[in-house]
Amino acid sequence: MKTSALFVLLTAVTGFNVAQAACPKVPEVSQSSVVGRIGKSAITLKEVDALIEARLCSARMTMAEQQATLRAEALSNLIDERLLEAEAKKRGLASRGALIEALGKTAPKPNEAQARDFFEKNRQQIGDQPFEAVRDRIVGVLVSQVQTEVVSKLVATLRAANGVKVELPVFRFPVEAIGPSRGPAGAPVTIVVFADFECPYCSKGATALEQVRQRHPKEVRVVYRDYPLPFHQNAVPAAVAARCSGEQGKYWEMHDALYTESQGLSDALYTRVATGLKLNGARFAKCMNDPKQRAAVQADMKAGSAAGVDGTPAFFVNGIKLTGAQPPEAFEKVIAEELSRGPARR
Repeated sequence: MKTSALFVLLTAVTGFNVAQAACPKVPEVSQSSVVGRIGKSAITLKEVDALIEARLCSARMTMAEQQATLRAEALSNLIDERLLEAEAKKRGLASRGALIEALGKTAPKPNEAQARDFFEKNRQQIGDQPFEAVRDRIVGVLVSQVQTEVVSKLVATLRAANGVKVELPVFRFPVEAIGPSRGPAGAPVTIVVFADFECPYCSKGATALEQVRQRHPKEVRVVYRDYPLPFHQNAVPAAVAARCSGEQGKYWEMHDALYTESQGLSDALYTRVATGLKLNGARFAKCMNDPKQRAAVQADMKAGSAAGVDGTPAFFVNGIKLTGAQPPEAFEKVIAEELSRGPARR
């Protein structure tokens, strides 16, 4: 069921509209402004913001994403409204509301069996009330659903017939694709993943992501970046172990082994896997104790936080954010959309 079609149905039938009021301006505070004092010592806003630089950046990214989402929804609603207004005029009706009411009258009415089926499937939400007590309300819900589906089908037909094109730029998080990668460097779709080797959801996400990459060997490149969660004690050492294996050309072999045994991470495991991969043991051990490796992990975390990552796994498909252990189908949908846009619009 399309949100835009439901919005159109509500505005058309009920006359509901949100009044457009002027947006009040929030006063800006200069970075040089004094915001605190300790005796004669002044504290400026610049000093305060420096302490929360990453969090402020994340907040700005979140706001930009929300703004893009709102604009996309509003554009979709506006297109649907104008299409329905034009169709109503074409049919000799007074408004899109009249068109939707006419469509509603032709929509199939829900029967008793459908109402009872809805009742059984939603008993937990309905509570202890008997079917007879809520029958009319259930029928009302089903009628609204059918009307919305009718509107959605008409809108889809009108969009196709009128050559509708959405040219609003897709919001993309500015995430750098730096780090260990799988897939061709010139692939049209790059997926940057921020993950934690001790996170069970990351393990599932890694499996799904590799399935997707195998399906698109020429179109998809995967870049791994570290985001060890603070309550996972083994996550940072595991990330360092993968990086140290990478220095000997075996990053992804260690990566896969760590996720296979993500609940048994330990120094002994890293050494055992490194030995199995025939790495130079002395070089590996020295790398594991190199502070530069932990600093590189922290740099990845800072970049992730700046992009709004607050949990793992987090994926950025050409900058389009997906969070959580997504199934392959979630990636396939975004990949298909990206490939259909062409290079100029990615």
